[in-house]
Amino acid sequence: MKRRGLFSCCTDNFAVTDAHVPADEAVPQQAELVGGRVAPESNNTGSASGSSFLQATGDEEQHGGATFLRLAPDNPWLVCRSVEHGGKLFWMHERTRETTWRQPLPELGPLPEWETVDRKMRDSCAVVLDANFFGAPADVHDPKARTGICGISPSSGPLLRTTETLSPEHCLYPRRFLENVGLRRYVLCEELRYNGQRRRDVPDLASGTLYIDVGDRAVRRKRHSFHHELWHMVDFHLLGNAFESYDAEWAVYNPPGFKYGHGGKHMRSDSSSSQLSSSPSEEFLNRYSTSSIAEDKAEIWACLMCYQQVLKSPSLQAKARLLQKRARNICEEMNEHFWARVVEQQQSLVDHWEVHYVDSQRGKAYWCNWVTEEKRWTKPVEAATVP
Repeated sequence: MKRRGLFSCCTDNFAVTDAHVPADEAVPQQAELVGGRVAPESNNTGSASGSSFLQATGDEEQHGGATFLRLAPDNPWLVCRSVEHGGKLFWMHERTRETTWRQPLPELGPLPEWETVDRKMRDSCAVVLDANFFGAPADVHDPKARTGICGISPSSGPLLRTTETLSPEHCLYPRRFLENVGLRRYVLCEELRYNGQRRRDVPDLASGTLYIDVGDRAVRRKRHSFHHELWHMVDFHLLGNAFESYDAEWAVYNPPGFKYGHGGKHMRSDSSSSQLSSSPSEEFLNRYSTSSIAEDKAEIWACLMCYQQVLKSPSLQAKARLLQKRARNICEEMNEHFWARVVEQQQSLVDHWEVHYVDSQRGKAYWCNWVTEEKRWTKPVEAATVP
């Protein structure tokens, strides 16, 4: 069996990623390399489908009413869609007989020693070496069947451009802060998907792994999404699986009687939900922020780290101060001196331009500044967007 592989108004319907993987489905923490592959720490869950272990001898094997599939000929992990748990994936290592709900990492390698990427960033990055990786192969009989986190090995050009963009963003954070919130690694790939749905970044909360798709997109999007997903990890550190639950301290700054939606994934077909102009009221940055409390917080945090000037209303500023307070409770270094450095960096980065396309004019391109909402038909000199 072979291994398989906010902001735009027209061409990119992917809002800031809400694909934070639940803790009980998360990739295990890195422990050792087994046969050139990263294996999870011991997390034996026993029989995940009512069956004991099996010794797999082929691409597919039946055991105890469950079907196990081999991920690839050179991969020791077997995967099963548990019927008893609604098709949830679990894995078993054919040699150690370990079973786990957590998707094993793909084969990983170090980031090249590029001088334009800070060493602190390089040391935190792992590059996918597998030509294709996935949690489970696609089911030809059920296109909606879970496939876990999927992607391909990144090409050199986008990998370099993305790590050069994100390196100063990573280096803003005190090392102690990232350690305290459980960040362990960035896994860099392309064509990133979660259960078949295209994603730009996928934070795997319990394992502290942030999957980053290095594919070309606007610089602002990469920066914003990076900080947005990191806040999901902070939220998980603070609240565990309750990070989507009601937060009385936060709710004070929302309109009376307001209720959040059902999550950002339900706004993926709403390409304008991430625009500032989509905000339904002064309490929210955009419509996407109303999809869940977790997305509301992550959007505010990303703006704190990238462009604080868009946080104009008293409610948005109060929410931002609350997040700053919580961050400082995690790490004392997240103080006024930290935020002064953040603002200084923000003032040096002016590329907030994004390219859009107008279907009614045969796909003609125009550029929109996400911060000022200015629009131009010609590409601004400072725009580093693709194309």
